Amino acid sequence: METNGLWVGKFETGYKGSTDMASAQKNVVEPGSVQIKPNVNSWRNIQVANAFYTTYDYKRDYDSHMMKNTEWGAVAYLQHSKYGSMQSVRINNNENYITGYSAVKEPTCGYTGTNVDCNRYGTTEDITKPWNTSIGYLASTTGNISGVYDMSGGAGEYVMGVMLDQNNKPISGRSSKYNSGFNGIFSCPTCDDDTSGLTTLVTGKDIPINNKYYDVYKYTDRYLIYHIRILGDATGEMGPFAEYLERWIDSWYGDSSGFIDYWGPWFNRGASYYFGIESGVFSINHDHGDGLHAWSYRITLAPKEGE
Repeated sequence: METNGLWVGKFETGYKGSTDMASAQKNVVEPGSVQIKPNVNSWRNIQVANAFYTTYDYKRDYDSHMMKNTEWGAVAYLQHSKYGSMQSVRINNNENYITGYSAVKEPTCGYTGTNVDCNRYGTTEDITKPWNTSIGYLASTTGNISGVYDMSGGAGEYVMGVMLDQNNKPISGRSSKYNSGFNGIFSCPTCDDDTSGLTTLVTGKDIPINNKYYDVYKYTDRYLIYHIRILGDATGEMGPFAEYLERWIDSWYGDSSGFIDYWGPWFNRGASYYFGIESGVFSINHDHGDGLHAWSYRITLAPKEGE
């Protein structure tokens, strides 16, 4: 590369060799299986630790790593500025988690549990269009083919942003059943009907020594405490927030908003295709860090000039 700075994967990370959405669900460290292309199956159901080390080993010469929460925030603000589309990014509503797609019609409602007219998703061309069409451009952060795709809908994306425990160490996850795969304590070891008696993961992977690869947030035992956000991560500054029908949907453009807490100490962003109008670049969500069928991840590079 001839210039430094932050380079962001144009699409959600795909799994090379997958033939359908089921075969793209791999909870492994496989940097050789990374593909960043349109019209491929998004790599999902992967724990945060495996996603991180897959990205870390992908292009080490270019300082490849899993996208941080603050890096997502940087892209979000750029999209909202005069250098981006300056409007709500159209959702990728392809229910097979194919990268680079765009809804033919913008949804007007959020998640209902079913495929309804106000939040239509599917795979046919009357519902969703690929990235290199006039409709597809609307799902780009720039409103044209040059931008970043899949930041609204598709699969939600885990990012490297985690709550610290009371000893200022990153929390592994919620319980022994649901965690990131990184060593650390569990924020709710008796949740999820977990009767193992385990309070800490010690057989997993170590979180990277260099803390430039992840964002940390102060510990709190309260729910949705946005003021501990990092300025610029496009979370707390999106408020004020209010609860509506037991869902927090008061981020910009009506996107969902759920800050990390003891139940979900890891951030994920963008939301999945079935969230409808609640999906978006400014969507904020939290989870336990374990692999889920609706969550993927994104790769970023931070090369130095001349590399």
